[in-house]
Amino acid sequence: MKRNNNVTVTLLILLQIGLLMFVFIYSRSTLEHLKTQVTDLTSSISEIKKTEAETRREIDPQVEDKEKAYQYTFKVREIPDTRTPPCPDYTYDHDLPRASIIIPFHNESDWLLLRTINSILNKSPPHLLEEIIIVDDLDPKNLDLVIKIDPKVKVIHNEKREGLIRSKIIGADAAQGSVIIFLEGHCECNKGWLEPLLQAIKDDPTVIAIPEVDVIMDSDYVYKKTGVARGGFGTDLIYKWIDLTPEDSANYPKKYIKMPCMSGGLFAIATKSWNVLGKYDEQMEIWGGENIELSVRAWTCGYKLLIVPCSHVGHVFRVGWFPYTWGDLGHWDTILKNNARLVSIWFDQFQDLFLFSKYPRAKEIDIGDLTERKNLRKRLNCKPFQWYIENIYPELKNEEGVAELMVSPSPYSALI
Repeated sequence: MKRNNNVTVTLLILLQIGLLMFVFIYSRSTLEHLKTQVTDLTSSISEIKKTEAETRREIDPQVEDKEKAYQYTFKVREIPDTRTPPCPDYTYDHDLPRASIIIPFHNESDWLLLRTINSILNKSPPHLLEEIIIVDDLDPKNLDLVIKIDPKVKVIHNEKREGLIRSKIIGADAAQGSVIIFLEGHCECNKGWLEPLLQAIKDDPTVIAIPEVDVIMDSDYVYKKTGVARGGFGTDLIYKWIDLTPEDSANYPKKYIKMPCMSGGLFAIATKSWNVLGKYDEQMEIWGGENIELSVRAWTCGYKLLIVPCSHVGHVFRVGWFPYTWGDLGHWDTILKNNARLVSIWFDQFQDLFLFSKYPRAKEIDIGDLTERKNLRKRLNCKPFQWYIENIYPELKNEEGVAELMVSPSPYSALI
């Protein structure tokens, strides 16, 4: 009985040892397997991070060495040629006027600025590009580094915050080219963008030439062609896109398209015309309303705004945010001041409808002296705002209250 017990105990011990050895071997195998899985996973994560980093760098080069970032961003990326046939087959005069590109810059991404500059230099015939002028409106970044890109790139540093409007004037005052082209620091010029604009102005110096704007969303920075549209505004003075006329659609892209109002960021104008027409209103602040003011002034004073369909420039559209600061007046009062100057000088009997009846506070804001701009209107022998509605932007007659204010003859002379 005792011997049997000893055998039983021995067997139990051996069984336990075997079980332990099995657990050890299995565990070791499992651990090795787990280790392999972890290694593979780590490798995958590393690869994902590497790919993510490369993708991020393509979009936003976050590196400590700024000069390397500048060199990296200066590489040309491939974007689709969005011109509609027969645009790619057109030829242009060789002796087109030389252009100065003006780019105001404040509190934006420097890599987007570099992509803008890069696209200008690589998509423009060198003999047509006079210079690229960056107007540094107190941006915190060291924009002097962009000068290293190309001798044609220049930087003007504002001594104080001037805002988008006056920064454009400062840049244009320094321009040496026969044509001034305003772009923004978040654009991308496409193939053959420059020649059609310059040809339109050479053929008619009263033309303000506007490229067809392609879309680059700030969510992915993919370059996309969108349908062409005209620009306008309502009695709220908010810019909006409006459909082409049937005639424009039928002739697209072979003929220029009349633009009642430009969005304001991208356009070309003969330097002489810019100065004669009165530049921008220097007493407007920061940004807002200057696009409507220049559009109405141009049309009523003998100039014309035309979309040039064979010229394409991509523009980064931001969703729900702006990088600009608004100065002492703040956002809303800045817009009210600018719009009050706009309607007081150019809108004749329509000014209350478009602003003061809606926003009585606009009457309380100091909008500065209007004498110089009213004298400009007299000197250029500009037509009344009612002429603009009837001949350039008849869609405005559909806005509530506009038709009731239209009279014949226009009381233009009595209001100046």
